[in-house]
Amino acid sequence: MWNKNIIGLDFDDMKFGKQALIFFRILGIKGKYRLSSSKRGLHFRLKVKNHNKKENLLIRYMLGDCRGRFMGDLRRLQNGLKEFEILFDHKNNKTSGKWRKI
Repeated sequence: MWNKNIIGLDFDDMKFGKQALIFFRILGIKGKYRLSSSKRGLHFRLKVKNHNKKENLLIRYMLGDCRGRFMGDLRRLQNGLKEFEILFDHKNNKTSGKWRKI
C-alpha cells in the first residue's frame, strides 16, 4: 500500500538483506524489517520524508529492491493503477515474519 512517508524494500538474498540492515542501523534510518514469506530474504519499511511514486521507484532501484516487485510497480504506475508498494504478508501459502524495529 502506498504511503508517501514509507519506502518498502524486498531483498530476496538473505546475505544482502542482513548487510542492508547493518547499513540502515549505522545510518540511523528508522523503520521496520521482517523475514520474507519465502524465508530467503528480508522486507523493509523505511521511514522517509514526503516523496512521490517516481522518487520511490528511483530510491528502490538504487538500493536494489527485488527486480520483479520494482518492475511490477513501474508498470502499475505507467498504467495509472492504484496498487503500489506491496509487501505480501502471505504468499504461496507461506507467511512473512513479525515486523521488528531496525
